[in-house]
Amino acid sequence: MIYISPKLYIRVALAIALVAVVVSFFASALSYYLGLETRQQSSYLLAKQLSKTVEKTAVIAAYVNDPELAQEIVNGLAINPSIKGAKLSNDKGLEVISGEFTGNSDRISSTLNHPFIAIEQVGVLEIYLDEKFIQQQTKNATKIEIFSLLSLSLTLAFFVSVLVHRWLTKPIQKLIDNVDQIDPRSPTTMRMLPYQGKDEIGKLVIGINALMHELHHSFNMERNLRVKTQILESKFRLIFEQASAGICLVDDKDNISTFNPAFAAYFTAQGSDDLSSLHFPTLMTNPDKLQQLLREIRNKPEIAQVALDIECQVGDKQKWMHCLFAKVTDQRQQPDIPSSIIEVILYDVTERAERELQTRFEADHDLLTHLLNRRSGEKKLNKMLFFSIKNQQPFVLMMIDLDKFKPINDTYGHEAGDKVLQQISKRITTMFSLDVDVCIRWGGDEFVIAFHMHDADNQAIKKQAEALLVQIQQPIQIQPDLSCTVGVSIGIVIAPEHGKVLHELLVNADNTMYKVKEQGRGHVEIYSPIN
Repeated sequence: MIYISPKLYIRVALAIALVAVVVSFFASALSYYLGLETRQQSSYLLAKQLSKTVEKTAVIAAYVNDPELAQEIVNGLAINPSIKGAKLSNDKGLEVISGEFTGNSDRISSTLNHPFIAIEQVGVLEIYLDEKFIQQQTKNATKIEIFSLLSLSLTLAFFVSVLVHRWLTKPIQKLIDNVDQIDPRSPTTMRMLPYQGKDEIGKLVIGINALMHELHHSFNMERNLRVKTQILESKFRLIFEQASAGICLVDDKDNISTFNPAFAAYFTAQGSDDLSSLHFPTLMTNPDKLQQLLREIRNKPEIAQVALDIECQVGDKQKWMHCLFAKVTDQRQQPDIPSSIIEVILYDVTERAERELQTRFEADHDLLTHLLNRRSGEKKLNKMLFFSIKNQQPFVLMMIDLDKFKPINDTYGHEAGDKVLQQISKRITTMFSLDVDVCIRWGGDEFVIAFHMHDADNQAIKKQAEALLVQIQQPIQIQPDLSCTVGVSIGIVIAPEHGKVLHELLVNADNTMYKVKEQGRGHVEIYSPIN
């Protein structure tokens, strides 16, 4: 395999020389084939001219039948190197030959007419061309032309290569050497390239210098930005790790990808070193609703962030977390593609939540009996009545009043009376469900109980009320060595049969309850509009 130097100017010079040799070769070959035909035509025309030149003399030699003159004519023609042979003959037996007549040589035949009678022929002059001589002459001339073209081409190639090297490859090589000294990792090596020319290379150098200037500027900006980024990263890392708020990132599968120590502290049970789960929704009490919320945040562009309090169970402790959910938006991300990462910032608000729950409980409940107070009880009674009328489902309301409760307060004191009320309330709640039924301390020693039934069965209702009456009338321990009993009067109304407005139902129940008291207390009565 032939080794060729990788240097550009050597490759350019070899390419120019090769092109020159190839062009010279094809030009010489074309010259040879065209020259052969041209020389043949030239020799033919020359022989014709010679034939015309001696034609008159040949006519005389043939007319007078002079062999010596004829011999002199053909010898003169045969002396020409392009003529192989000549022959002069007439019809009187004269035939004079000079040279050779072998082969398939081209022949030029000229008719010799009578010198006085133009239409009468006196002889023939024949000339035979030397094709080998003509071809050899053509080859010699072609060789000279090839040598001349090749010499000229190589000379031109040499001077062109020198000029190309001087004006093109040498400046490019200097440019390459200068570029090789540049280390992209070291901005200090990015010096401006020297070149004074105003040609295309000069424009290239100007462009490279401008590019290096921008790169140098970009390197400086990137270095400064990297320093600032490192400073910001350290600050944000400090904030992230030292923040009192729990911070985590939730991926598109609702798994926690990263979290800070405060987050780990919130959700790590006592005696454990790790989170119970990295699936964020399962850390909370209601994971299904939380997963639905996370999907809505991701898929709805109008939702940027959501804040709410969420209950969670950590070990044996019940906690409340105030959570702020926000989508993490990448500026490089296409706007029509929803963000899949959600940032969660949360605080432990258990104490606040418990205080709020306690405050709300105290606002809605009687502090002594823990039953609903009258204000919140009325709201629930209205809701139950609306549901009853809308769904045509019977709604039962009991108005309960303790019999002879005042003597207990007067005899044993209000503390004993409070114990009686508390015990009565417990007995009421054991017979009714606080999740679906409504139990209210209506005021003083009055209570209201309301519940739904599938069918308005008066006997069943009355039986249930009588069971409650029996339960309330059981002895109540007010002191270690002292107990008492209280009676109870119960008036019952059923909606919508006995009224479709709460006030009407309460009045009817209250009237029924007082009717019981008038009839001797201690029993149950269902409202009857006839009475």
